[in-house]
Amino acid sequence: MTIDRGKTPKKMKLRTRKKEKTRQAILAAAEKFFSEKPFDEVILEDIAEAAFVSRTTLYNYFKNKDAIFFGLGFEKMEELASLYGEKYSDKMSGINQILQLCEISFTSALENPPTHIVIREFYKRLQHDKISLKELDTKITQLQSKGYRMRTPGYETLLKSFGESYLIEFYISLQRNTTLWTNAVKKGKSDGTISNDLNEDQIVEFLYMLLMGMEEEMRLREPALARAGLDITTIKENVLNLIASFLKK
Repeated sequence: MTIDRGKTPKKMKLRTRKKEKTRQAILAAAEKFFSEKPFDEVILEDIAEAAFVSRTTLYNYFKNKDAIFFGLGFEKMEELASLYGEKYSDKMSGINQILQLCEISFTSALENPPTHIVIREFYKRLQHDKISLKELDTKITQLQSKGYRMRTPGYETLLKSFGESYLIEFYISLQRNTTLWTNAVKKGKSDGTISNDLNEDQIVEFLYMLLMGMEEEMRLREPALARAGLDITTIKENVLNLIASFLKK
């Protein structure tokens, strides 16, 4: 009788869970460093040591620091999407939907700095490498035309054929969240709760810049805000009031 010494389904599952646990440990360690230091000052050896893995093991999961950085960004965008799903309702008016999304995004950025840090670096990288969003859109269209979607079998292999796959994957996640915002603005214009003359894409881009700028300024001005007695709740309420006025303009 021939004994099958191959991996049993149970062993394969254990191995998969172990690999995912190691991957998450690397990302958790990276989050701490990227939150405290500029990208160029983060050292891979430090991430590996903090994650209790060797540098060789780290490279088995991520090809370089960029892949770790944008992999972390992807995870944060997915977490943000989950938060949207928990608090967002299709029954809300368009303006209330977009205000809810603004509040979640603003709060998340303050509590999880990497969210906006990665978005900023993403656009800097596109400018530096002279990569257009149109190019990324074309590559994503090619992926989707082959019937592949996020995390489906064969997806990662195909994605790697498009060069810096981590940029594309992060952009897909960012694009998906942006679509939710755009649809909320469209609904607001349709139900009459949003009357600003700018189109949907323009409004969403403006709101992104406003929220990201506010989040960065709050970090820079933390001592001054404390002296003025301005807490996060007060600032957030006033920012949302300003956004509401802007949408009704």
